[in-house]
Amino acid sequence: MSGRYPYGKKHKYTHMIGEDVILWERFIDFHPNYFDTVDYDFRVGIGMNLKTQWDEKFKRMATMITQKRIDVLGWVRDQPTIVEIKKRVGLSTLGQILGYKILFKKDFPMIATPSLLVITESIDPDNVEVMKASNVPVMVV
Repeated sequence: MSGRYPYGKKHKYTHMIGEDVILWERFIDFHPNYFDTVDYDFRVGIGMNLKTQWDEKFKRMATMITQKRIDVLGWVRDQPTIVEIKKRVGLSTLGQILGYKILFKKDFPMIATPSLLVITESIDPDNVEVMKASNVPVMVV
């Protein structure tokens, strides 16, 4: 499997705005060959429980709105990497990226277990320690 887009800067990124775009493009500048391809706003999980009497169009919309969204899913050949982009890393970032990994593995059991990567501008020493202990790489750009 590979991503839908070549790895590199784009005019617009799905569901990514403001500071996230700045951090992502800075990462691309610093690491121009890090990925082969990428996906943006990659949905995992099933989303909310839906009422069976709801219209199919409304069900589909509700599911898409409530599914979890991975900022970037980077690919090097068949190896995925879940990328979370945060201006400032907090403990919630760890829960978020670990949750994405669990849901990705559940949704795509035939694909290799994803690697993880947090891209940030700022992380305090306590959170560095927690991320390291949890084997979640963090790149400050």
